Amino acid sequence: MRRSISITGALVLLAGLLVPGHGNAQADDAMTTYTNPVSSSFTENFADPTIIRGQDGYWYAYGTNGRRFEGDEKQNMMISRSPDLVNWEWVGPVFTPETIPTYDGKPADANRQFWAPEIAYLDGRYVLYYSYVVQGPGTPWRTVAAATAEHPAGPWTDTGEVVVGNETWEVRPGVTQIRNNIDPELVTTPDGTRYLYYGSVQGGVRVVELSADGLRAEGEPVQLTDAHRYEAPYVVYRDGYYYMFLSVIGGCCAGAASGYPIMVGRSTDPTGPFLDRDGHTVNGPQGGGTPVLAPNGNEFVSTGHNAIATDLSGQDWIVSHATDRFTPYVTGTENARGLALTRLDWIDGWPIGNAGEGMPSGPTIGPDNRSFINDPFEDGLAGWETAEGWSHRQGPTGGYVHTESDAPLRSAVTVEGDLRARGLVRLSEGTGGRAGLSLPAQGRHRVTATIDRESAQLVVTGPPGRRSREATASLPANFSYGTWHEIEMTVSDGHLRVAVSESGQYDPVAEITIDLPRGVRDGHVTLQAAGTAADFDDVTVAPLFAPVTEAAPDPTVGSLDESYSDEFDGDLAAQWQWLRDPGATISDGGLDFAIQRSTLINRRPQADTLPSLLLRDMPEGTWTAETRVTVPFDDSIPYGWPQAGLIAYTDDDEWVELAYTTRESRRFVAFARETDSAGPVAYGHAALGPSRDTMWLRLRHTVAANGEHLYRAAISMDGEHWVWHGTRVLPAGPQPQVGLVAQDLAQLPEQEPITARFDWFRTYR
Repeated sequence: MRRSISITGALVLLAGLLVPGHGNAQADDAMTTYTNPVSSSFTENFADPTIIRGQDGYWYAYGTNGRRFEGDEKQNMMISRSPDLVNWEWVGPVFTPETIPTYDGKPADANRQFWAPEIAYLDGRYVLYYSYVVQGPGTPWRTVAAATAEHPAGPWTDTGEVVVGNETWEVRPGVTQIRNNIDPELVTTPDGTRYLYYGSVQGGVRVVELSADGLRAEGEPVQLTDAHRYEAPYVVYRDGYYYMFLSVIGGCCAGAASGYPIMVGRSTDPTGPFLDRDGHTVNGPQGGGTPVLAPNGNEFVSTGHNAIATDLSGQDWIVSHATDRFTPYVTGTENARGLALTRLDWIDGWPIGNAGEGMPSGPTIGPDNRSFINDPFEDGLAGWETAEGWSHRQGPTGGYVHTESDAPLRSAVTVEGDLRARGLVRLSEGTGGRAGLSLPAQGRHRVTATIDRESAQLVVTGPPGRRSREATASLPANFSYGTWHEIEMTVSDGHLRVAVSESGQYDPVAEITIDLPRGVRDGHVTLQAAGTAADFDDVTVAPLFAPVTEAAPDPTVGSLDESYSDEFDGDLAAQWQWLRDPGATISDGGLDFAIQRSTLINRRPQADTLPSLLLRDMPEGTWTAETRVTVPFDDSIPYGWPQAGLIAYTDDDEWVELAYTTRESRRFVAFARETDSAGPVAYGHAALGPSRDTMWLRLRHTVAANGEHLYRAAISMDGEHWVWHGTRVLPAGPQPQVGLVAQDLAQLPEQEPITARFDWFRTYR
């Protein structure tokens, strides 16, 4: 049944791949394919991934603690590796029972959790930030800690102190709680300053400046999002903007009912404010966010908590987890969240997963690692021409090459065309000197990018032309020339972009872009140093990818079908049916629906009775239901989760809802599902925005090939500009009824009644 709902069919058969350590190879026409989750060969569960390319030519991924399969012991964070981002293997846990940190002051047998790591390479060592959580006894311990290692596989040693300790936040006036300080993300800015992003439900996402070594918070935290909306920040610096990817709270771990989409905002400053594509801040009680990746109706839900990896061709990939809604649990109700890939496209300045089609199912064209050169120097210098003064050496991270000479090391193969080259460089101790990579630019001319210690600059020397042959960009004052840095060179359509970073993780400290003369670009790649001894490692050169430039269009809603619509300007249309007692009245051209002090949400029973629903039958096939609802929250802080909107209803444990709601002072549209189709009853929602007290809501119904009912959501604040989000699913069979719901106001004496007003129910076909 799983594969019968595949949205993306088989495109190309799996072909050979170039394994790190095999030296150099001419690029060929072979493409790889993959099927999510890519971790299925060694685990059912690899949640909250982060990723880095190691100096040995493997990509290393790290995940939250948990069981890999039924019967497994809890792994204290997980490590896996891959030569190509497709084929993954188990490496081991980060901490063993003997090495886990215990400096939280709790008893030895306390339930310690280690969640959502972030991997970085800083000043010559790997640093793994992670969420260190102990719920009790006493005050909860919700902190960010760090461990270090010389090799990405470990062994890992905790630093023994927190990076960010316990903090508090005000839930409502006079009520404080411990913040949920989890989900760390590190960014280094072009001036060398390090920032840590962190946060989740119960406090929201913040950013704080770190010490120079990246191991202690030293600045004052800056609030970036409101509570109960976002978590799992991942930040990319691109074309002058910091893009902050965020996962939407409410459905990371709800089995088949999970949602957990990814949204994004961007800023020219690492401390914000971050705005979405329509100019709405992601912060504040009614903040926004631009959709990147959401469940699309295939088998995958919980598609969030992402990092980003780049294949050798330069194509970006969302690395996230995903739950198969047909088999959502490892054991009991522990969610199975496998490691998953989705192509990341940049269209009109904004990132979007798979051009808006969502996470793929079934065999799909995968990362492109066809290469001219892919050499982590694990096996010597077989792929390079002999040069005086060059030697092969071994270090903590594996093999590398060393030069004591000004003579360049030239590749045995030639490269041509638009391409992406990258390699790791470090200068020996001393003063002065430079080292870097050189590529063919035109005819016999070359272009060279070097790290220059004497001038403290990235220097690009280009071929002759009308403009200056040299371009420079300053390196940070704290730049460590004696530790590894990545130089990336991308040649595209007559332009060259060069960037320097510590490990290629989307936070360059220097960038240069120049024009290249037209003409033939083929020849050898060289590694070279002058005025200093230097080391080189993990050099790759590959044909440049072809970017996707058009996103999938938004759905077409069609024309108004009055026979399935109601303007609420008289008596209720005869097609409406009340489930349970009537709870709404029509007046002045609208339907007033008192928000009930009861709820359908199984995990939050608040009354002995279930709420009333106003339902009707809908036409077969494709249609879009729309309403405009006003809930007069204003500046109040209601108790419970009062909500009102559209519902697609099969029964009391199988429904989809799109409703404007609040949690304390936070306002959003909840796109929710409750189901008992795969285990115990489960509920999960995604908190969508921006919002205000009057919202336009749409549910678009289609039928999948296997007969399941798919519902895609759209929201608007003016009825003109709509933002389309993900898809929820109800089982195959008779079409569910659709209608209106107003529920989940807390049963407290101090809670004032709230009435939602619906202006219409319209159907478009």
